[in-house]
Amino acid sequence: MSARLRELMGPYADEAERCIRCGFCNSVCPTTLTSIGYAPSKTSRGRLVLLQSALESGRPEPFTERFKDLIDLCIGCLRCVSVCPARIPIPTVMSAYRYAYYRASRGKSLTKGEKLLAKYEFLMKTLSMTPEPLRRATTSGPLLRLFRRVGGFAADVKIPLPEGEPLDRYFRGGSAVLGPETYAYFSDTYARFVRPSIGVSAMKLLENVGIALTYPRQFDSGIVYWELGLWQRVERLASRNVESLYREVSAGRKILCTSPASTLMLREVYPQILNNVRSVAVSESVVDINELLHQLADSGRLSANLKPARCVVHSSCLSQHLRLTKSVVDMLEKLGVRVEGVATECCGSGGVWGLFERNRRLSLEIGERLVRKLGSAEVVLSYSETCSLQISSLLKNAVEVILPHEALNSWLRQTASPTHPEYIAQAP
Repeated sequence: MSARLRELMGPYADEAERCIRCGFCNSVCPTTLTSIGYAPSKTSRGRLVLLQSALESGRPEPFTERFKDLIDLCIGCLRCVSVCPARIPIPTVMSAYRYAYYRASRGKSLTKGEKLLAKYEFLMKTLSMTPEPLRRATTSGPLLRLFRRVGGFAADVKIPLPEGEPLDRYFRGGSAVLGPETYAYFSDTYARFVRPSIGVSAMKLLENVGIALTYPRQFDSGIVYWELGLWQRVERLASRNVESLYREVSAGRKILCTSPASTLMLREVYPQILNNVRSVAVSESVVDINELLHQLADSGRLSANLKPARCVVHSSCLSQHLRLTKSVVDMLEKLGVRVEGVATECCGSGGVWGLFERNRRLSLEIGERLVRKLGSAEVVLSYSETCSLQISSLLKNAVEVILPHEALNSWLRQTASPTHPEYIAQAP
């Protein structure tokens, strides 16, 4: 079993064996810092120790549900990467194990819920293109309850459902003129089919400073597949996306992302799994929207007097890993927004992990720390779609939770020009 595990995990088996068992990862792991953390096998370090033992001796048996349940306590937050003295990509190691488990089971290891999530792009695309009355009937009442029950999704989680037509139609019917400063927009599935308003707000916001967006042929980033360990599917999507985006890079355009998951996949994951010149070129051309807005505010191209606007910034796990938090806060403060606090606690969503009933209790326990930190906030800016949904659920929908660029666009829209010296903003 140890030889089979090593073969399927590939170079990430060696990464697991580099662990020196210092336990630094335990100090930042959201699941370790809960009521289950007393058990060594349920900690971040414990998972690596288990993998080391399985790779060395085949004990404990690695291809069992019990073993996988322990590995699945890693929610892929990436917080451990920055504190690991050996610089081990721990979440990637755990994803490599999930891939090994999937292969060893000959593709039969996915739960019904995971199989549904593996069809995420197809389901969201189909629903977004369904006439509104039928879409409303499909996504409400008995059918939605049946979907939750069949998939094992928690009854209190917000299931992301399409708000209207896909984003493609906004670009296809748009009148934007491509000029010398044009970015290629990679929206990913959520902004493309679930909440096109994310992409529309980015487009309108950048129009104010003379930046146009083009919308190249694209597919899902593969972040859900990455979380589930379906590496072959990630590789296929990465190849197709890189093929399209490389043409934009060759035309001298940067690739704009409005999701930290997209930024992560294009910038870090694609070069790892494809390891070719084009994937590296695309990776080096990725610009996250918060990085871009920070540059524009810093240079004075984007300016405003937004002093009445106030918010608390939630620094999501991926925001921290991508080092975007400072860019978000600095950008807001340069535009006069009153940032009343920065909450760095994990919300407990862990991407798709927190959707499942089997993980919900622990997910809520993790999120309790964040709820206490947010206090009486009226507006929360969280740079993560899944975190935004989770925080809204945790706060009983009593607080508006919105992406930073969406909030900024909302505030700026209250005047004809973002540079108007008398602009007065109201909190959204």
